[in-house]
Amino acid sequence: MIKNIIFDLGGVLLNLDINRCFDGFAELGMDVDKMVNSADKNDHKGATMCDGVVATGIMDDYQVGKISTSDFFTKTLAECKPGTTLEQVQNAWNSWILDIPQYKLDLILSLRSKGYKTYMLSNTNDSHWKHIEKNNFPLPVNHYFDDIFLSQELGLAKPGDEIYLEVLRRIGCNAEDCLFIDDSQANCDAAERLGIKAIKYEIGTELTLNLD
Repeated sequence: MIKNIIFDLGGVLLNLDINRCFDGFAELGMDVDKMVNSADKNDHKGATMCDGVVATGIMDDYQVGKISTSDFFTKTLAECKPGTTLEQVQNAWNSWILDIPQYKLDLILSLRSKGYKTYMLSNTNDSHWKHIEKNNFPLPVNHYFDDIFLSQELGLAKPGDEIYLEVLRRIGCNAEDCLFIDDSQANCDAAERLGIKAIKYEIGTELTLNLD
């Protein structure tokens, strides 16, 4: 019986346009291929950014908290053309964060009113999370989630088994009591291998849940 619902953030709740970030970095003279790879090339060995795109190098390190925000931006700035400013790098990095539709936040509040425990499990980083927490949630995040699990804080990332097992341990529940919603097939497959029911959300469609 489903008691706990675990939402991915980017792609499921939060609208993203990762190409805005890539285009922005390209305009700053950066070789984006140094930061990401396709899942086919990378064999899912880095943190998933969205379906089919995984982090590599310093971006992967940043997603799992191995380097600080200051170090990440300093290293990224060094990859850009001369004359690039730190502010330009920061703006390009945050440019792919869009909005969270209000109906999705209302859905979470409705689930909580019905007695479900709601959680967030996201591959994210310090800079993005601070921006999102400040700008994309009209209420404090604890109004929407019983707990949040961020790759940067856990030092682990989807689709690795360890991050799901750590979430189950912290929630204190069995895998079969959980429903996980993510926009990455690799992340859903990993959850299901551990006994967690998973739904792959198709970006651009309405987010609905039938739990009856």
